[in-house]
Parts: sequence; C-alpha cells; structure tokens
Amino acid sequence: MTEPEEIRSFLAIEISDTSRDWIEERSREMRREFGKNVRWVKREALHVTLHFFGKVPVKMIDKIEGILDPLTTRFSPFFLRVKGIGAFPNIRNPRVLWAGIEDLSEGHKLRDFYAALQGVLRDAGFPVEKRPFTPHVTIGRVKRFGRFEWGRFRELPVCDPFMAGELTFFRSDLTPKGPIYNPLKRFLFRGEGNG
Repeated sequence: MTEPEEIRSFLAIEISDTSRDWIEERSREMRREFGKNVRWVKREALHVTLHFFGKVPVKMIDKIEGILDPLTTRFSPFFLRVKGIGAFPNIRNPRVLWAGIEDLSEGHKLRDFYAALQGVLRDAGFPVEKRPFTPHVTIGRVKRFGRFEWGRFRELPVCDPFMAGELTFFRSDLTPKGPIYNPLKRFLFRGEGNG
C-alpha cells in the first residue's frame, strides 16, 4: 500500500486519565437524556485541540515539526483542570458538547502558548483560527436535539488538576467507526519562563 501524499493532522494537549474519568462520568449522566441523539467521543480520543491543520502534504511535516520544536522549548509545563460542561454555539441550540478547561497556571500560560503558536503558524503561511480561543475538550456532537435539563450540570464536582507537559502532533485517519488519532511527534515544554 502506498503512503498518502497528504494527511489530516492537528495539534493538541492530551488530558490525564483522571480527567477522562470525570468526563466519562458526566457523559454517562448526559446520555440518559441525549441518548442516541449524540455521537459521543471515545475516551482515548479526548484532548484539548490547539490547532487543526486539516489536510497537509506529507512533505510539510518536517517543516511543521521545525516550527514547533523551538516554540515549545520557550514554555514551561503548566497546570490545567477540566471544569464545567457547555455547548457550542450555545446550550439552547447545541451542536458540540464540551468540557471546559481551566488554566491554573500563574499568568495564563495556556492562553499565552496558544497565541504564540498561532503567531508562528501564521508567519509560516498556515491559516489560523479567527474566533476567540475557548479551551475545551469536545465530548460529543449533537445529531438531533430535543429538551435537555442543563440545570443539574451547573454544580459539578471538582476534577483534579493535571500537568500539561507536552504538545502532541496528531495524525487523524477517518474510518467508518470514527476518527483514529495517532501521535506523530510529542514536543516537551522545557522552558523555565512564560515564553
């Protein structure tokens, strides 16, 4: 089988097993009402997307990795926590269900890293997101929506924080059973400051 000339890919921060447990517990509660009207994200696919490339030529992978390595060396690891449940575009007309991400680091390192990442990608000629950054973990995509009681998801138990110690460059392969994500390379945050 010949290798493809281009691949679907994205950049993300992986979350902890404890965070996945927390999200799965909330998803189980939501399934009772949403049921089969939502395509739920599998446990192993839960992550915080920072940039979606879409299809990129395989020959561009080295260039992307060359951009990311010096960037991540400027940032030190930081702590995040899964917090709250919401929906895009809003809870009255949900299309995407998500778990929020709270940045527990001093100085909002996640926001700063995201801004720096978008900057280096833009400078390298890649299209970047124009909407404001809302860090989240996608937990489901709504196919059809009826009534749903959001009130009981206002007061949720606190999830333990986790350390974001690396950025992962993922390949995404679409299959009939859903996308499969394979890490191409991991870039450690090894700086001492804020970037």
